[in-house]
Parts: sequence; structure tokens; C-alpha cells
Amino acid sequence: MSEIDCEHVLKEIELYLDGELDPSVSARLDEHLSTCTPCADRSDFKRRLKVLISERCGCDVPQDLIVKIRARLAALPPNP
Repeated sequence: MSEIDCEHVLKEIELYLDGELDPSVSARLDEHLSTCTPCADRSDFKRRLKVLISERCGCDVPQDLIVKIRARLAALPPNP
């Protein structure tokens, strides 16, 4: 059984897929994804979506914009 829950995994999945997590956190997510089909399915969907968007849009986003967007998203209240 994984030591982290689905809510935590799904909150961190974007950073995980982008390789932006600390290696120890990434390893914990790997463990969870290997045992939790719903989270693994969500991860696969998001990974495929990122590839599709990258292939179709093909433009680089300025790093400062990424930082601003992530800060705003982090400040949003959690979904009920």
C-alpha cells in the first residue's frame, strides 16, 4: 500500500509529469501509481494530453508565465 493518498497524488501529478518534483517525492508517486489504477489512469490521460498539446501547439511558454500561472493555481481554494 502506498504511503500517500490519491488526493495528494492528483494535486502533484502535473509537477510529477513535468519532472519538477524532488526525486523522493517522485518515487512515492511512482509507488502509488503502480498500485492505484484510478490515479494511474488519470496520469496516463494527462501525459497523453500533454503530448497532444505539445504536438499541436508546439510553442514555448515563457518561464515567468509558467511561474505566475502555478502561483495563481496554488492560491485557489481546493475543489469541494
